[in-house]
Amino acid sequence: MTDEKSIRMLLDKLSKIRQLLEILTRNTLKEELEKIATMDERKRIWAIKKLRKVALITTEKRDYPKRRFDFIPLDWDFEMR
Repeated sequence: MTDEKSIRMLLDKLSKIRQLLEILTRNTLKEELEKIATMDERKRIWAIKKLRKVALITTEKRDYPKRRFDFIPLDWDFEMR
């Protein structure tokens, strides 16, 4: 069973089993995800991905995002020391 045809058949069967398991557990997975990822958390995740894509944040230790630049809006009346 080491020929390429047998491996492809096995891979196809495993893929079908995986799809069936996903269908069977879809509702349970959805409920668990909804407990963890609320709408605000999802927005935060997408914002972090966008900021990382344009290189405004970096992720160093433990994948915590860190700003690359400190931005202070002009209307804040900030004084440099």
